[in-house]
Amino acid sequence: MAQPQLATQSIVEVLAPRLDSKAQIAKTIDIEEIFRACFITTDRASECFRWLDELRILKQCGRIIGPRNVGKSRAALHYRDEDKKRVSYVNAWSSLSSKRLFSEILKDINHAAPTGKRQDLRPRLAGSLELFGLELVIIDNAQHLQKEALLDLKQLFEECNVPIVLAGVRELDELLQDCDLLTNFPTLYEFEQLEYDDFKKTLTTIELDILSLPEASNLAEGNIFEILAVSTNARMGILIKILTKAVLHSLKNGFHRVDESILEKIASRYGTKYIPLENRNRN
Repeated sequence: MAQPQLATQSIVEVLAPRLDSKAQIAKTIDIEEIFRACFITTDRASECFRWLDELRILKQCGRIIGPRNVGKSRAALHYRDEDKKRVSYVNAWSSLSSKRLFSEILKDINHAAPTGKRQDLRPRLAGSLELFGLELVIIDNAQHLQKEALLDLKQLFEECNVPIVLAGVRELDELLQDCDLLTNFPTLYEFEQLEYDDFKKTLTTIELDILSLPEASNLAEGNIFEILAVSTNARMGILIKILTKAVLHSLKNGFHRVDESILEKIASRYGTKYIPLENRNRN
């Protein structure tokens, strides 16, 4: 008697096709590009945006202070990009004088004459901001501003009444205090690391909307969540760098998700100080 077909049919497990080296690199590049181009909305950033909206209404200056790699710059730039006609954004990459600072702001608002002498640039900018419909000026990495630039910003606000927000690390507050200007930028927003629930939501968003890997990595659960929480200290900048590298190495090793052991190895080495081999062996 013939056996039923189901009794003799072997079970075949269908696996997602392994990506070749070119596809692995292409996928990683796509993820890096999405991280660069897209802004990941967090509760922390949304709260900061509401604070900036209030300053625009009240016409008050302020400052955003927080540690590095928490997402201050990405948030400030996104806020400007959402309203380019009324918000100016300038990044002070290095020591910046009044002349260079005001020239950069004039370029950002597309002024026809963005260069000139220092004594001419401030009144030109003061006359242009309100005329151009600007409601807010954000200066990122403001701890790099020279003392004369900070003093001229105080004068600029007094002349045009357009709020100025300085963003930077805690050294910015020390610089303002040394210049006796802390009360001229009195309103403070503390941009810290993501809180627990915000961090979990952000990881879920990243996994679903950015990584989009064939298999679930469950970034917001279990050991993987603990690894990411400890290694990044809930800082967005570090999180993005570690995850991007973990995706590439996981794909190269044939996984279709972020592999826990690979992630742990990468995270344990990120930002660690070099220890000579003989010292490691001794320990």
